Amino acid sequence: MEITLEKLNKLEMKITVSFSEEEILPYKAKATSQLQSQVKVDGFRSGKVPMEVLEQKIGHHAFMGKVLDLAIGESYEKAIQDNNLMPIDYPKINVITHNPLKYEAIVTLLPEIEWIKDLSDLKLKKPKFKVEDKEVDEVLENLLRRSTKWKDVDRPAKMEDRVEINFEGFDKDGIALEGTSSKNHPVILGSNSLIPGFEEEVVGMKKDEEKEFQIVFPKDYHSKKFQNKKVKFKVKLCRLEEPDKPELNDAFANEITGGHRKTLKALKEEIIEELHKQKERQEELQMETDFLKELSSYVKAEIPQQLIDHEIDFMIERMKEDLKRRGKTWEEYEKELKEEKKDIRKELSKSAKEQVLTRLALEDAYKKANIEVTDDEIQNEVEEIILRYPPALTEMARKNFVEGGESWKKVHNQIRLRKLVSMHVDK
Repeated sequence: MEITLEKLNKLEMKITVSFSEEEILPYKAKATSQLQSQVKVDGFRSGKVPMEVLEQKIGHHAFMGKVLDLAIGESYEKAIQDNNLMPIDYPKINVITHNPLKYEAIVTLLPEIEWIKDLSDLKLKKPKFKVEDKEVDEVLENLLRRSTKWKDVDRPAKMEDRVEINFEGFDKDGIALEGTSSKNHPVILGSNSLIPGFEEEVVGMKKDEEKEFQIVFPKDYHSKKFQNKKVKFKVKLCRLEEPDKPELNDAFANEITGGHRKTLKALKEEIIEELHKQKERQEELQMETDFLKELSSYVKAEIPQQLIDHEIDFMIERMKEDLKRRGKTWEEYEKELKEEKKDIRKELSKSAKEQVLTRLALEDAYKKANIEVTDDEIQNEVEEIILRYPPALTEMARKNFVEGGESWKKVHNQIRLRKLVSMHVDK
């Protein structure tokens, strides 16, 4: 088998493969072996049909089509591996002759990176941080809030009460508006979980009381059809509870930690330690973000459209997941874009190209810096992540980080990036 390579341009390579008649014989045997169990021929047991009989049964063209598929598939992979080529898409195959077989494959390759600036010049300043007393107080307040018990009361509602309300919105003509109604909707007054001004209107209402009022939706509301829209709401207060917060003392610290921290002082020390770890991680993330933002300006490359299209596809899938989490459909978003005369793929194209360029630069930077990540490093990181899960979810979390899986690879990439970034921090 003869393999020749011809570079057509910066991105495309032509691979020409030629077989002798003898070199095709193993593929004929392999095709026969694979087809024997699929084709029934009278007088022969399954898997025992001779090549000539099998070829006659299914036809010469069908048989040779199978032979060529096997020969081309195997030889193409060999050409790619032996020459360390990095294709980014399926090749375009053109069979020149069938007997003997000769074909050419036009393949688009991963582009080569050209460094236009010395990466060693990329320096990051390490942010300075400290844990403030108010941050500790906020954590303690959240712990108190989570431990708060609620009891029904018979009085006008006030801020910090928990209520359940029925509500429905109407336009100026009294027509009910889709997406503005709910039954037994729970809300803590003052939490600002509803649109501005709504919770203030509930203050002063008593259980089973009904009320009507108008609210103007914010101009930056997530659903464009409601932005700056005046809506009349009919509300009924179905339940009213007041908070019964525990006292912030040693007994509370002992209870909230399950006996691990017996004093309020010990609890505060634990909170400070955890906040310090969080800030360190935030610091790392910020430096990683700054590094990636700068990295693309250090390189240039001719990015093939296929890579940009793949990246846009990936970005759109992430957008769909985000919209779903926010209770919005992709179709609704597409309709809004159409109204604004925007092409989503065109809007994302520049960002997608920059992300591809950054990713290519990263891979090249890893190679130049000889950065490696061991299985032990990954496992240690995984164990730290699993410790953050509640005990009941530990086993499920461990299954998510199976070696070689997506979560495992993600941790591998995080460690690799952390190592690279640390080499560029200005001490």
